[in-house]
Amino acid sequence: MKENLIHYRTCVCNINYHMVWSVKYRQKILTPDIEEYLQELVQQIAEDKGFAVHLFE
Repeated sequence: MKENLIHYRTCVCNINYHMVWSVKYRQKILTPDIEEYLQELVQQIAEDKGFAVHLFE
C-alpha cells in the first residue's frame, strides 16, 4: 500500500476507482476482439493521463 501513495506539497493520498460497465438487460456484447481493443484503449488513456490500471477484468 505504501508504494501507491501519491505525495503532494500539502497532502498524501491514495485514490482508487472501481468502474463497472453494464448494458441494458445485461446482454453479453463483449467479444474477445472488442475486449482486447477496449483494454488497449484504457491502457493508452491511462498512460496519457498519468495513472495506472492495476486490474482489468
